[in-house]
Amino acid sequence: MESKNCAGRTIIRRLTVMSLYELLIGFRYLKSKKSQGIVSSNTLLSIIIVFLGVFILIVVLSVMNGFQAAIKDKILDVDSHITVQPPYGSEGQGIRNYDQLVKKIKRSESVRAADPYILSQGLFRFESSILPVMIRAIGVNGTIPRDVEKFIVKDEEQIIKSGKHRVSPKIAQKFFATRSVFIGQEMADSYNILIGDYIELIVPKGTLSVRTGITPGMEQFRVIGMFKTGYYDFDTKLIIMSLPQGQRLFEIGDAVSAIGIRIRDVFKMDSVSDEMDALLGYGYNTMTAEEKNGNLFYALKLEKLIMMIILFLVIISAGFTIMGTLVMVVMEKRKAVGILKSMGARPNSIMVIFVLEGFFIGIIGAFLGVVFGIAAALNLDAIIRWVENVINSIAGGIYALFNMGLYEKINLVPSHVYYIEGIPTEVNPELVVFIAIIAVFLCTVAAILPAWSASRLQPVETIRYE
Repeated sequence: MESKNCAGRTIIRRLTVMSLYELLIGFRYLKSKKSQGIVSSNTLLSIIIVFLGVFILIVVLSVMNGFQAAIKDKILDVDSHITVQPPYGSEGQGIRNYDQLVKKIKRSESVRAADPYILSQGLFRFESSILPVMIRAIGVNGTIPRDVEKFIVKDEEQIIKSGKHRVSPKIAQKFFATRSVFIGQEMADSYNILIGDYIELIVPKGTLSVRTGITPGMEQFRVIGMFKTGYYDFDTKLIIMSLPQGQRLFEIGDAVSAIGIRIRDVFKMDSVSDEMDALLGYGYNTMTAEEKNGNLFYALKLEKLIMMIILFLVIISAGFTIMGTLVMVVMEKRKAVGILKSMGARPNSIMVIFVLEGFFIGIIGAFLGVVFGIAAALNLDAIIRWVENVINSIAGGIYALFNMGLYEKINLVPSHVYYIEGIPTEVNPELVVFIAIIAVFLCTVAAILPAWSASRLQPVETIRYE
């Protein structure tokens, strides 16, 4: 019995020694000759390519995650989580029993707020400017919904301070009693509109009929305040008025276009939507915010998937670089491999040594890519602003030096293109770990073929020609 235990301990000791020397030699082969530096140029090139692949992949996907989350949050901040639309066959009459439906909807514990509204399109005119806009009429019983009120940044009485987004009772009364509207801050800046100015709205009046169609109408409204949501499409194309004024403007009587529902947990939109379907009965159509903006969210997901595939090709190219590097290392180490084999090293050990070299390259490159990628993703907005300042400073100096006229500053992330201000990033830990594991795996796999070639070398032949 004791002899068996001794034999077992001997085998384990030998395996440990073999693993240790394979590990040490594999790590040693990462280095160059003393005259060339600490790490060989081929190894350094492979590590840099792996590092860049992981770094770029983490930064780009973090930005895309951030953009997707930010756009979704902006839409959910202004728009409803769930929308109840009129029954099929209502022929443009809208929802007329909306008071009863709102009371029924608010009975659900999942619902935080339910507000009827009118949403339609029209034309906005101020002085010589005309553009299409969205018109949203909100508020019942003389109360502006809190989810809309929090975006109003200034009105006729005061500039509303951050954290105290409450419209004064006097402004709220004027909003419901007079022909007055709130417009986006971006729209006001673009067309030089001041609080107190009058704008004209051209809208379709009445309900659709086969004989007469829809009659257009035009009315003037006074701008009594401005809002800023941070979502460019809303801030430049949305006009908010009171529900009574909207019903009068569109001549639809005591009806609304839809009922907007805001729920307590946005991750339960689908289940709450099903609950509303059962609660309201047949005929009413409920739609979640993701369904209403399905094309936008689908485009973002598709863009993210394509970008991920393209960037993974960078890591795959690093694998081919590692393969070429190890082929050169095998040719360089032919004598050393022959000596190891003549000393009793098995082909499997030789193969493990060179596979470990590819593994080490993947570990080092992936580790550096993860560290610097996360750091860059978390500070990307500051980095972009710094780059903008440097570019604008240099370009502005060149314009002034050569008297080239007025220099217009460059904005690398224009809000009118990307819908939101700044560069939001969202680092997904699971995705980062997945990227790092895939990078190490590809580097290890890329080392198998050169390692197999090294294990096939004959010791006599390798030593003879050295």
